[in-house]
Amino acid sequence: MRLNKLILTQFKNYSFQEVVFDKGFNLLFGSNGSGKTNILDAIHYLALTKSHFVPQDKMTIQHNKDFFRVEGSFHKKDAPLHVVLKYQSGQKKFEINDRVLTRNSDHIGEIGIVFIAPDDLDIIDGLSLLRRKYMDVCLSQSNHEYLKNLTVYKKLLDQRNNYLKQMQEPDEMYLLVLNEKMSPCAHYVHAHRRTFSEAISKYFSDYYQAISNHQEVVEIEYQSDLNHASFLEIMSFNKSKDVQARITTKGIHRDELLFKINGYNLKYSGSQGQKKTFLVSLFLAQADYLSQQMDSTPILLLDDIFDKLDQDRMKFLLTSLQLLPDRQIIMTDTSRDRISTIISTISSRANYLEVKSGQIKLPN
Repeated sequence: MRLNKLILTQFKNYSFQEVVFDKGFNLLFGSNGSGKTNILDAIHYLALTKSHFVPQDKMTIQHNKDFFRVEGSFHKKDAPLHVVLKYQSGQKKFEINDRVLTRNSDHIGEIGIVFIAPDDLDIIDGLSLLRRKYMDVCLSQSNHEYLKNLTVYKKLLDQRNNYLKQMQEPDEMYLLVLNEKMSPCAHYVHAHRRTFSEAISKYFSDYYQAISNHQEVVEIEYQSDLNHASFLEIMSFNKSKDVQARITTKGIHRDELLFKINGYNLKYSGSQGQKKTFLVSLFLAQADYLSQQMDSTPILLLDDIFDKLDQDRMKFLLTSLQLLPDRQIIMTDTSRDRISTIISTISSRANYLEVKSGQIKLPN
């Protein structure tokens, strides 16, 4: 998969902008607030139908405008793929090769991406919800059935929680019916999360060791209530607790990924550099997993990831990226010099694009 051209109209701080990308390394460089990250977010929209950063599409429209448009020309398996997103008056529409989609969710998985942003350190330091999201974003791109089962489970979970909150003495039969509807979805999601965590562990460890030059021992452990019992058994055992708490206390919505470094919880024991290395390795492992599961390699979007990495780790990272076959990497950074210096030492090349206040200077 490769993005050839991106066209933005009234998207965030861009009135109108065309951007041409090359295969391999592409670096968007410029000062903070110039609009580098907005380019990556536009690509995220075209792949996953929503922003990586804002919860509502209307927040993406340029100030004092009433619509935005994002257009991307891709190259997939020796065939062109043209994607257009239009948003106006609360309506979001996608066109794929001039065909209007009836359901935007059907587009997820057509374009594989892996997006790494500075705020993603919250995957390590923040709530378990973010670590589940890491798994769900990857699995939803590679498996439509996973997305369907996860969506149904969440809807039924909301229904169950709302019922528990409203009723002093819930009807046991009604809860049993909900449990039986949730059970197959829960087991499907659990099985694929477990397989995913096992599959990425080797990729992840190899990347971390390469970037850190074998300085630490790291692990990923998937924790789930369903590792030890069936969903229906868990619901039955926790029925009284759920009624008292008025919420569903157990299930796949409580799943967790435990990250370890040298045997200890990374959240409390890792330095900022170690956490950044862990994070980058985690997403590169995701990219390898998607390459195996999808019919084309995902595009890597790296937003200001070199902050808090020393020169050696930066070099190991860029060297690892260079070795990935047929992989397009689109990066942002405030400095061209520190990236270009390392890229020149590994005998590679890059497409450099300077961003200044919502304008991009195309390469000569």
